[in-house]
Amino acid sequence: MLTMIGITAPIFLLILVGYVAARGGIIPRESLPGMSSFVLYLALPVLIFHKLTQMDMGQMVDSDYLIIYAAGGVLSFFTVFFISRVISKDSISYAGLKGMGGAMPNSVFIGFPVALQYFDSPPTEALVMCLIVENIVLFPLALAFMESRDDQGADLKKLITSVAQRLIKNPVIIAVISGVAVSLAGVQLPQFIDSAMQILSGSAAPMALIIIGASLAGAKVTAGIKEISLISFCKLLLQPFIALLLVIFVMPDMDDTLKKAVVIFSASPMLSVYPIFGSKYGHQVFCSGVLLITTTLAFFSVTLMLSLLAWV
Repeated sequence: MLTMIGITAPIFLLILVGYVAARGGIIPRESLPGMSSFVLYLALPVLIFHKLTQMDMGQMVDSDYLIIYAAGGVLSFFTVFFISRVISKDSISYAGLKGMGGAMPNSVFIGFPVALQYFDSPPTEALVMCLIVENIVLFPLALAFMESRDDQGADLKKLITSVAQRLIKNPVIIAVISGVAVSLAGVQLPQFIDSAMQILSGSAAPMALIIIGASLAGAKVTAGIKEISLISFCKLLLQPFIALLLVIFVMPDMDDTLKKAVVIFSASPMLSVYPIFGSKYGHQVFCSGVLLITTTLAFFSVTLMLSLLAWV
């Protein structure tokens, strides 16, 4: 357990540093959008592109990994959704928003930094597959319900257009496609470009963690204990446990590194832009509070899941 704490402690220490820096005024809140853009539009895409150009494309996609990651997210989503609808009597849209919080992992800003700490050679292909599932399965699923109303279904055309625009404009998806293309073409990058990419990509993980901490500095907890407990349980425990059980009992022949990676990424707390989605539906304060609590609790849950990986 102490070894696992040694892996997770640096991750959450950087989140704490970001939180304290924002509270102390060292990092102005107005600078957060620019810092986030740096990670999402520059450092992270360069990291993914650079890694993909060095990979064997035949090993990039593993169907078992995709199924496990998607299954955990979908089951967690519907658990939160149905409990919110049946017990709390929430609207379809609000229940869908809660379901998103219980199903969409923060694979980029927390999952990948944890993987960097856990593995000697972190599997970048695992992150790529996570992003594929999140953008093609989990996000459209959540959006379909969030855009619905109790008296009418979701506008299918609007949903498809929204998802398509998200995919086309997503810098990470662009990095994946271009990285695969360069690798398949056998293009060798010049040494000075390769070195520059290594330097730039090294800033992605620490900057992302600082941003998470800083974004939590202004969060207020208004959600009830039952709502927080439901979303936190499904996101932090149910989803990774589903992944853990599947890799142990259903797909035992899966690559050992990918087994561990799918559990680690599934154990990540909810995506850091959750309050942004909440603001669109009038629940920004609620989402900010839930994000604050789940990210804090994730230190314990991620440490627990890393300890349980000994069974894999």
